[in-house]
Amino acid sequence: MQARHSARALFWRGVLAATSDVAMVTGVYPFVPVLVNRARRRGASSAGGALREWALALAVSAARPLGFLGLPGRGSKGPRPIVLVHGYAMNRANFLPLALRLSRAGLGPIVGFEYWTLGKTASAARRLGTLIEEVRERTGATTVDLVGHSMGGVVARYYVTLGGGDGVVANLVTLGSPHAGTDASAIGIGRPIRELLGGSSLLTRLAAAPPPARTRMTVIWSRGDALVPGEREARPRGRGVEDEVVFDDLGHLGLLASRRVAAAIVERLKR
Repeated sequence: MQARHSARALFWRGVLAATSDVAMVTGVYPFVPVLVNRARRRGASSAGGALREWALALAVSAARPLGFLGLPGRGSKGPRPIVLVHGYAMNRANFLPLALRLSRAGLGPIVGFEYWTLGKTASAARRLGTLIEEVRERTGATTVDLVGHSMGGVVARYYVTLGGGDGVVANLVTLGSPHAGTDASAIGIGRPIRELLGGSSLLTRLAAAPPPARTRMTVIWSRGDALVPGEREARPRGRGVEDEVVFDDLGHLGLLASRRVAAAIVERLKR
């Protein structure tokens, strides 16, 4: 349903994916962020939690090629289509466990949105809006649900609050998203190293935007997340969070694989 990428875009996506996989396979992620947070006395990542997160990182790297095959639940007949938005340097394969659980819960159809994570958040949000219109036209649905992980949650929130998606999206759920910025973005490359830092012009615009009037927004985060390590990073600024779910023991990728997180999402998307 999305436009095909050029050979040049595919090449650079491959380079980015390979770099991300090297970081995860070698343990640079998650151990470096965990050690940095410990030195700063922030976050709640334990040694066991870091090891579990590393195991998930290895699984994510191995599963990345499966993203080309689509996600479970493409043919599901639920209340509304669900569009899943991946995080920085990732792809839709990250959502395989969650998509399977959503589909088994009778939700969907489920669509994975792919975008260039080194570019502007605003550009990604516009492409997300185009995909959503295609999904609505194809399915006949009036509204859709959005679930965004990490940077994907910021892209989805931008679409809802600044891109005309308020009301088009029935439910917006973000997982481990740096709504107020994260220092971890400083070690990346591309536009997000500026846009996802605390105090950036992008995040300031989002904080100043009126809250969604018709879209229900749920923020899910974990104190064990080494990349978005606490309330200061994970909670949107500019207004109170109306619906918030907080875990103590899940890593950044653990949010995607957790049955507890999936149950919280299912509960909200069935409303």
